[in-house]
Amino acid sequence: MTDSTSRDWLELAARAAATGQPWADELASHVETFLAIAHFVDTCERPGPVVLTHKDIQPWNLLARDGRPVVLDWELSGMLDLASELGSTALSLAKGSGFDNIEPSIFRSVLDGYVAGGGALPPSGPSWFVFMIGGWLGFTRWNILRCLAGVEASTGPALALSHESVRNGVRGLPDMFGRLPELEALLV
Repeated sequence: MTDSTSRDWLELAARAAATGQPWADELASHVETFLAIAHFVDTCERPGPVVLTHKDIQPWNLLARDGRPVVLDWELSGMLDLASELGSTALSLAKGSGFDNIEPSIFRSVLDGYVAGGGALPPSGPSWFVFMIGGWLGFTRWNILRCLAGVEASTGPALALSHESVRNGVRGLPDMFGRLPELEALLV
């Protein structure tokens, strides 16, 4: 995924500075981290065949019962390894709106529900999050390219939202990457 994106972060930062983007300095300060994230995605061991077209395990496939999430749709759980989706969903539910307050008990209850539904947990490790991180990396780059290409509105709320999406990626991805050891500890 990142072969086409891992080499151009320096160029994107230079173009952002040359065109006076409001997030140019912040992007430039994180270029080395973005390169490291791209390398991580390229080299991290994948947890086996992962469903990419049938996003079976997502927060909207869950209900709460007795304070615990209950999976609604497990018809594929015995046939395919959904480990990356499981890790992503557990993190999405446990982190709330940000990464400042991750609730380990919520994270663990999603994993316990997966096991109770007949799933087998793969070995712990950051590979559980590699597709999510790769997706965020690509989405951040896409937003940067849209702003640099001038395809967004030149003024108004739409442009402000585009810039905010870039800022969120430029700030959030390095933080997520730096917290991988902490997140990995939640998996054991």
